[in-house]
Amino acid sequence: MKIKQIVNRKFVDELYREGFLYSEFGQYERKVHKTKIFKVPFDPKFTCPNWDGRLGDNGCAFCPDSARQFTYESFRGVRDKSLKEQLKHQISYYQKKGAGEKALVYIAFGTNTYRPVKDLKKIFDSALKHKDVIGLSIGTRPDCLPDEVLDLLGSYVKNGYEIWLEIGQQTVHFHTLDEVGRRHGFAESIRVVDEVHERGIYVLFFNILGLPNETPSEMVETARILSALGVDAVKLYPLIVMKKTRIANDYLGGKYRPLGFREYTNLIADFLEHLSPYVLIQRLSKDCGLETKLAPGWNTYRNIVTPMVERELKKRSSRQGSRFKLTLTAEELKPLNG
Repeated sequence: MKIKQIVNRKFVDELYREGFLYSEFGQYERKVHKTKIFKVPFDPKFTCPNWDGRLGDNGCAFCPDSARQFTYESFRGVRDKSLKEQLKHQISYYQKKGAGEKALVYIAFGTNTYRPVKDLKKIFDSALKHKDVIGLSIGTRPDCLPDEVLDLLGSYVKNGYEIWLEIGQQTVHFHTLDEVGRRHGFAESIRVVDEVHERGIYVLFFNILGLPNETPSEMVETARILSALGVDAVKLYPLIVMKKTRIANDYLGGKYRPLGFREYTNLIADFLEHLSPYVLIQRLSKDCGLETKLAPGWNTYRNIVTPMVERELKKRSSRQGSRFKLTLTAEELKPLNG
C-alpha cells in the first residue's frame, strides 16, 4: 500500500489557524516535540558519485567542489576535528545562540549515504550518542539509497529517533536534470518516497528555481508533482552561480541569466500557492558566502527573501495551497450543459 506523508496534519492545521501563511518547519517541529528544535551541521566528509568518477568527475553544473564551499560560521576551526569533538562543539555553539534545546544532526555536505553500510552505521551511531540529539537529517541523492541503507535508517526510527532524508532532486524535469549533469532522473525519487515512508522516515526534497531553460510553468508544476508524490517537506533555493562551476562559465559568457529578486519572490509565491498545504517548508532561499558567489546580484539570504515572499502572499490574500488542486470536485464533475 502506498503511504502518503508522515507529517501530522493536525499540527499543520494549527499553524494555519494561528495565521501562518505556509507550513513552517521549525514551528511544526516545536509542536511535535513541545520544545524548540534546531538543526546542527555535521561534516563526516562524504564525497559524491558525480565527483569521484563513478558517475562523473566534475559534479553538477552548479555545484562547487562537492558542495564544500557552502560553509557555516560555526565550522571555523573545528571542521577537521574528530566527529565527536565536532558534534560537541556544534551543539554547544547553537545552544548558546538560543537556537533551541534539542537537535537534529544535519549531515549536510556531499552525498551522505554514499559509503558502505557498516561505515554509515558508525557515523550515524556516533551522531546519535549525544544526549541532546533527537535524530538525523541526511542530505543525499535519490540514486544512492539502496535497501540496506534504508533498513539501517528505519532501525533508528524503530528506536525512537526522528530521521529525515533530504533528497537533492533539484527539479522533476528530465531535460533540466540532463542539462545540469545530475546523471539521474525522477524515477529514482518516486521509488525513494514509497520506500522511506514504509520505514517511517520523513523525506524532504531540495528544489532549485531558475535552472537553465526551465520555464516558470515547469517550476510551478514541480510543486504539484511533489505534492502528488507525498513528500513531507521542501527546501526552495534560487540558482546561485558560484565561482569555478560550469554554470559560472555560461553566466560569464552570457548564456545564462539568473532570476531577479522580484522575479524570484513572485515565483516562490506561485510555487507555494500550488503546493499542498501539508508539505512543510524548511527554507525559501539560500544563505551562501559572498566570496564564492558570482550571481545573482541581489542578497539571497533567507532573512531578507522570506519576508518579501510573505508580503507578496498577503498582497494576494493568499497562502500555501490556495491554488493546489489535482481533481475536480463532485459538483464540478457535473456538465455545465447537462
